[in-house]
Amino acid sequence: MSDFIANFDIENYSSHIYNDINIESEIINFANSVEVDLIGMCTHVRTGLAHFYNGSIGEYLVNHT
Repeated sequence: MSDFIANFDIENYSSHIYNDINIESEIINFANSVEVDLIGMCTHVRTGLAHFYNGSIGEYLVNHT
């Protein structure tokens, strides 16, 4: 993560590693633990079988946060 952020001119940031049962729970529980006001994310827009088997993390978060 440090190597990635070094490519940009960003000075005020923090990075965290948080593990939970699944990705959706990780994001929700971490957001609750640090009392965030906003969750921003990019999506891959899965459709068809990929969406059927993997679901949508973004859709889950929108419906459960």
